[in-house]
Amino acid sequence: MGSELESKEPRDPRRVITAVIVAAILVSLIAIGYVLYLNSKSSELVPSEAIVGGDVVTMDYIGRLANGWVFDTSNLTVAYDDVNYSKSLTFQRRENSSYKEFEMTAGDYGTGGTIKGFALGVIGLHVGDRQVIEVPPDEGYPIRSEMILTINISQEINAIEVMTEDQFRDVYDDEPIPMHRYTHFFWGWDVVVVERIGGTVTLRNEPYVGEVINPYGDPQDPETPAGWYCLVESYDSTAYDGMGSITVRHLITSDDVYGLKGTDYDGKEFVLSAFNSTAGIFQIHKSDPDTGYNGEISGRTLYFEVTILEVKSGED
Repeated sequence: MGSELESKEPRDPRRVITAVIVAAILVSLIAIGYVLYLNSKSSELVPSEAIVGGDVVTMDYIGRLANGWVFDTSNLTVAYDDVNYSKSLTFQRRENSSYKEFEMTAGDYGTGGTIKGFALGVIGLHVGDRQVIEVPPDEGYPIRSEMILTINISQEINAIEVMTEDQFRDVYDDEPIPMHRYTHFFWGWDVVVVERIGGTVTLRNEPYVGEVINPYGDPQDPETPAGWYCLVESYDSTAYDGMGSITVRHLITSDDVYGLKGTDYDGKEFVLSAFNSTAGIFQIHKSDPDTGYNGEISGRTLYFEVTILEVKSGED
């Protein structure tokens, strides 16, 4: 007996058509994906043109010191975020409307432009780049020597002071009355008017040895701590032919450099910028709000984190 052949069911034409359609869709998707891949590789191989001198560059930026402290930014969120962006000693928030994309001309520095290192640092970058530009001191904000004051760590001060009546009224906001006691306008210790003759006022400083003072600001101020403590080490009323001598020791160390700020006797704000225990001196670097001069960032290496948003050719 021969084996029986198995019967075959006829093909369903609808299934065949469906399979063909699915296959066509898959082929199309693969083709589209390949085209997108080629386009992406093409864009990688042909980037936007590099920035050249004269191009107008729009960017966001964050200016930092070497320790990471932010001293300036174009970003409002960064300006108000003190948790993730620690601020420098002299950082001041501006009007909210001033925080916006920054526009500059590449390569344009000096009068009317930005600092040299920043203006040249964007050259060669492209739209979309996020880069840190390091600006060395000689290409940053120049130092004005008259804004730096060198002081002895153990500072000697005359016990006798002489000033005009107008000067006295200006700094003490009072009339100079002989033998009356006042609080020294800067040092904070007792001072006595010993004489008032012909428009001139003679005062005698009368601190006590061991007195601790804070002339540059209040280090314990919870909102804006400033200055540091000083110790009255000695007081000799007979020194220098009766002019007297007071020795004040500044209680600071090298660890405080660029970590402390204060206000000097002339009302100018400053940062502690140098300390030399061997030479027995330190320096304060003052700022001038009238000219925009900032003693904290002048003469220092600066770092600008920039994000290039738009570039317009200088030839347009």
